[in-house]
Amino acid sequence: MVTLISLLMFGAFYLLYATSKKMAGVGELGIEQWTGKHPTSARYISLALMIISLGLGCFYWGLGSGIFTFLILLMTVASLVVLLTPLRLMNYRFLGVLFLGSIFFEIFLF
Repeated sequence: MVTLISLLMFGAFYLLYATSKKMAGVGELGIEQWTGKHPTSARYISLALMIISLGLGCFYWGLGSGIFTFLILLMTVASLVVLLTPLRLMNYRFLGVLFLGSIFFEIFLF
């Protein structure tokens, strides 16, 4: 469940980051061209994904802890996206290894 919340939050923040004018045109994931053509739709989809991840966090951890954990996860995901995207490290292989490792640890350690 934590991995799903993190994945939704990553998708939402990356969509918002891709609609920014300050983002370097890296294009590693392929969604950047779509967000350039449809920025309003991308912002609405991103907002919906953020609300869904906040709702799932509040359902999973409770209201206070869910909001607090949502903010901590958002800061972590945002920092990783802003730091790793210009270095061209944000690709499908890196994200796959990251989320498969997260699922592995979530299932077998918790």
